[in-house]
Amino acid sequence: MRLQLPRIHPLLVALVALGVALGHATEVGVYLVSLLLHEASHAAAARALGFEMRRVELYPFGGQAEIPGIELAGPLGELVIAAAGPLANLIALAAAAGLWRLGLAEAARVRMIVDANLAMLVVNALPAFPLDGGRMLRAIAAARVGFSRASAAALQISQWICIALLPTAGIVQLLGLPGWQVAVLSLVLFAAVRREAARVPLARWTLWLRGQEELRSGGILPLQALAAGEGAQIRQVLRRLFGRRAHRVYVYDRDRMLGTLDDRSIYRAAERGELHRTLGEIVRERKDG
Repeated sequence: MRLQLPRIHPLLVALVALGVALGHATEVGVYLVSLLLHEASHAAAARALGFEMRRVELYPFGGQAEIPGIELAGPLGELVIAAAGPLANLIALAAAAGLWRLGLAEAARVRMIVDANLAMLVVNALPAFPLDGGRMLRAIAAARVGFSRASAAALQISQWICIALLPTAGIVQLLGLPGWQVAVLSLVLFAAVRREAARVPLARWTLWLRGQEELRSGGILPLQALAAGEGAQIRQVLRRLFGRRAHRVYVYDRDRMLGTLDDRSIYRAAERGELHRTLGEIVRERKDG
């Protein structure tokens, strides 16, 4: 699988053009190198674990990478891949500072490198998708509560952070600092969070398919049983499913059981775009059919 050419977000193009127009071409170049170093480190870590980065979209604060099957790496694998980018920036920052202390680099050049890599580190430390902090948060949580619940919690926290950044931008501006940058980060990050939220069901589907492969090859999966009211929607049940488990959902109308659905039925309904359908509708439809 070959890496496709990076897709560059229009905002990054605009900021690069603005920086060059204002006479900051060198600073822009240093920042772009830091950005590419960051993403190349993610790709290297993914490849070391047996995964390939198919495509990456470059934002002003980093990138949103598409790594097929990355969910199968497990929490530790995702943690390693997510941490690789910030670690590379930290090493670059420390190396530049070391060269300056040894008198082998000009202070102005070192300052550019430090500022660029420090900005990349600080922004990506935020625990919000698709930033590395958000992915590390999900990886740590997934080790305890599973991929689905960890993803739902991490996405919720990401939305709160996007909202919190807007008043923060106003405060920063009042202090005489470029608060508009924080506001732009909030808006771009919110759009990225929405894209990540749309991708999560596909990730669950990938994990479920791997579990089905294990069953067909004679493997054994733990069984998780759920009880749900007939008014529960498919999208609500998906949040409770764990990727590499077998599931059975018991659907109730008050104290009477209407029927059961297995995980195949749930995922097939999600694949058809029926996320808002209720379990009661599906059970009754199956009975009538």
